[in-house]
Amino acid sequence: MTTPTTDSRFHEFGSPQRDISATVAGAAVSRATRETLTRWRVHRLVWVTDSLPHGLGTGPNRWAAASSEPENLGPRCWSGDVEVDVRSPLTAQAFHAMLLAEQVAYLRTWKPEKSNWDGPMREGLAGILQEEVKSQPLPFLENARQFTQLDPLYSTALVRGFSEGLNGKTVSDWKPFWAFANWVLAQPDPETEIRDEFTGKTRLGRRWQSCRLDIARFLDATLDGKLALLPLIERASVWQVIDALRCDPSPVPADEAREDECIMDPLPSSLNSVRGVAVNTVFSFIRWIRSHSPDVARGGQNLDDVPEAREALEACLNLQLALPLTIRSAFGANLTRLAYWAEAWLRDHLEQICPVPSEKEQPNIAWETFIRFCSVDSKTLALLREHYSAAILRTSQPGLAGHRRQDARVNLGKNLVMSYGHGMLDFEQPGDLLAAFFAHAPGSVRAEVMTFVGSSLAQSAGSIPPGIFARLLKLWNWLVQRENPAGGPGFQDRVA
Repeated sequence: MTTPTTDSRFHEFGSPQRDISATVAGAAVSRATRETLTRWRVHRLVWVTDSLPHGLGTGPNRWAAASSEPENLGPRCWSGDVEVDVRSPLTAQAFHAMLLAEQVAYLRTWKPEKSNWDGPMREGLAGILQEEVKSQPLPFLENARQFTQLDPLYSTALVRGFSEGLNGKTVSDWKPFWAFANWVLAQPDPETEIRDEFTGKTRLGRRWQSCRLDIARFLDATLDGKLALLPLIERASVWQVIDALRCDPSPVPADEAREDECIMDPLPSSLNSVRGVAVNTVFSFIRWIRSHSPDVARGGQNLDDVPEAREALEACLNLQLALPLTIRSAFGANLTRLAYWAEAWLRDHLEQICPVPSEKEQPNIAWETFIRFCSVDSKTLALLREHYSAAILRTSQPGLAGHRRQDARVNLGKNLVMSYGHGMLDFEQPGDLLAAFFAHAPGSVRAEVMTFVGSSLAQSAGSIPPGIFARLLKLWNWLVQRENPAGGPGFQDRVA
């Protein structure tokens, strides 16, 4: 990563050169105004020092010295030898030259000499550790036990280094990692005041939450086969970690109580919470077990071969009323997997996972997640046909749109269009779900779905199978004729 030479944030206040020139001209300003201006210069121009006009290149150093604790100097990140904002007390080369025991001892004993935004910090040292682990993950994983009793920043960096460096490598002994992970998960982690090294400010948070989240992500990626091969003999150890992670308090329903604070959809939010990732990892665990058990039919009717996962999922469903939206969305995101792996179990629990919505109830979050993010196959479509029919009848009601979630009715239409493209629906047949959707959905919703069909045809003509393209083209022509039989300009007005 290299330091940017331009910063689009300049444009918030016009040309920086114009502002600098006005200051150089000697405008009379108060002390408070000068301080504000100085802080702005440091904040905005720190990234482009080398690109400033002649004579101004040394300005940021003088401005920083004159400013009292400048705040928030851009993103805090690191990459190898390039350090941006967050400094390490050691270079990457010096840290690499140490023996592993010396590295651990240094991490355990080093402390910043003072609290200063431009001095070396633990966060910078954690970045050096992460790059070192990424470059040679196996020795660190085999000695992971030695990294207990360290600051949470270093533990998090260790796990992230594993996630970035283990791809395709063979781990001979997983026990040290399980010991490290279980030690982290055993640490008390109440909400407390956490001081930010960079700004000096404090905030409420949990010191181990980031490390827990990265352990969950690492385990999920490993079970999905994206990192090192995980043998089935590790089953008990894997589940011990998953079981601890799924009991993490984050998130709780109170976290989602205020609509204006929920800036992401529930599924992306679940992938940024410990328990959300852990629940998704339960489904990855089922896939991992099945991949090692060729004698178990892929279309298994239940989850008897994975009782630990079955009990965990049923425990979540038994707490449905207190279950955060992010956790419910994890079930919706895995409906197709469940239909493939455990159709009988899914049929028994479908009403708990995804209740059929009535005309007056709010849409179920598992259902919204499914129709927005998941591919559908013929088995899932058959299992959920009643849900599709009920959702189609609800399209006349206002949709849930805005900054938090897209309109569920539009997502429903897109899902049905994709099902049609793969030959699972046919608008020319009686009782067809896609035809019913266009018969019930209001014009604004139909217009958005039609735009989706048109853009798909325009952008994907050469990249999708000819059969699917032909079906979508047939659907487009049918929609054009249906919306405006006369073929006049009114059709353009409808889809604009």
